[in-house]
Amino acid sequence: MPKRPRVRHAVIAAMAGIALVGCTPPANTGQARSAAATPSGETSASPSPTTTEMPYLTTTPTLEVSGDAVKPGTKLKFGEQAIIPFYSRYAKGVVGLTVTVESVKAPDADIDGLPLKDEDKAKLRGKNFFFVHEKLTNVDGTNLAEVTAPLLTAKTKSGGWPGSLLGMGKIDVTGCEDQNFAPKDFSVKGAVFESCRLHFGVASDPIASLAYTTQPYESADSRSVTWRNK
Repeated sequence: MPKRPRVRHAVIAAMAGIALVGCTPPANTGQARSAAATPSGETSASPSPTTTEMPYLTTTPTLEVSGDAVKPGTKLKFGEQAIIPFYSRYAKGVVGLTVTVESVKAPDADIDGLPLKDEDKAKLRGKNFFFVHEKLTNVDGTNLAEVTAPLLTAKTKSGGWPGSLLGMGKIDVTGCEDQNFAPKDFSVKGAVFESCRLHFGVASDPIASLAYTTQPYESADSRSVTWRNK
């Protein structure tokens, strides 16, 4: 895998033993990027003229399982593609979602670059980084510009949750660039957008499953779309 640039940004890290947090995705994760709010007392700048309608900028549309979309409860192997209903601020359609997981020993240099206290960095040494790679393919030519890559629910081999760093900005380490917003040209059939999310834990208890639980799917195993390592 080619090296990717390392960019360091300030984050807010929640620690559960070693800066670990559970992986429970918020509602409406992995869909349209919401508009930024204007601080109280300030006047927002006039928007630039545009002819592109954005009906889902602040509204969550109803998505349905139809056509080639996989049914709730579908189980796949890592590397297999699932067709899922999806939407952006502009339109709703479907994407092909493929996920894989890579486990690497966390390099000291990358740990040193994380915005954590020294005692928390010390607890990460000897641990593994788990890179969750997501590949989204625009299946039907829907305008999915600037969508957010899904935040999947990860579980480890033991049934627990891997650690995550939650923050306000991007977290990049060698081999996993935190690029989780699709480009503006993710709007034509066949376009591909790839992202990576960072988790960490011990090598003996790697990520064994990833679940997509955003509507029209749900968090229950019988209603989610789940990838497993075998």
